[in-house]
Amino acid sequence: DVLNLIALCAGLNRPRFRAALYKTLVLVLYCTGVRFGEALRLKIGDIDTRAAVLFVDTFKGRARWVPFHRSLARELDRYLTERTAFAPAGPGARLFVGVNKTTLSVNTAHETLCGLFRQAGLKPAAGRVGPRPYDLRHAFAVRRLSQWYEQGADLHTRLPWLSAYMGHADILGTETYLTATPQLLELAAGRLHRRYHQD
Repeated sequence: DVLNLIALCAGLNRPRFRAALYKTLVLVLYCTGVRFGEALRLKIGDIDTRAAVLFVDTFKGRARWVPFHRSLARELDRYLTERTAFAPAGPGARLFVGVNKTTLSVNTAHETLCGLFRQAGLKPAAGRVGPRPYDLRHAFAVRRLSQWYEQGADLHTRLPWLSAYMGHADILGTETYLTATPQLLELAAGRLHRRYHQD
């Protein structure tokens, strides 16, 4: 679904910069799990693609450093090249900007992403049913948990890591993101089966 969303971003060609803008926004949301508002408030100076880390300024009581994969660093480098050509790009400038070249409003970003969800068949043509931009944070959390299950990791020791990474004060804040998906349930069932039904 995320790959489909990224492909659909190519159709956002007016102005031309919109394709790169929304592709990168989707990638940042899905690959880092930062909050939608946190992503929109990021400044260019908050991103260090060489170290593959971004800084989330104080929000809901805690600032944090968020490391990310080298593949996202490469995408951000490409985006920053286009972003610099589109609008003024000093360290204090916003990473994501709209037609005003200074900010990207929450409403504009929300409506555009919801439009992409509809094009992807993830959301009906009308109404509030279906995924929201914020749900990419849920997708990140569930994917991380699924990968740990696949690796046989000890989830009791890893969940506090996920909680700190996502900027939560404690594990209770993270639990709301850990939706049971068919894939996750299958992984958990397989793990239990191996543990208690070994020959």
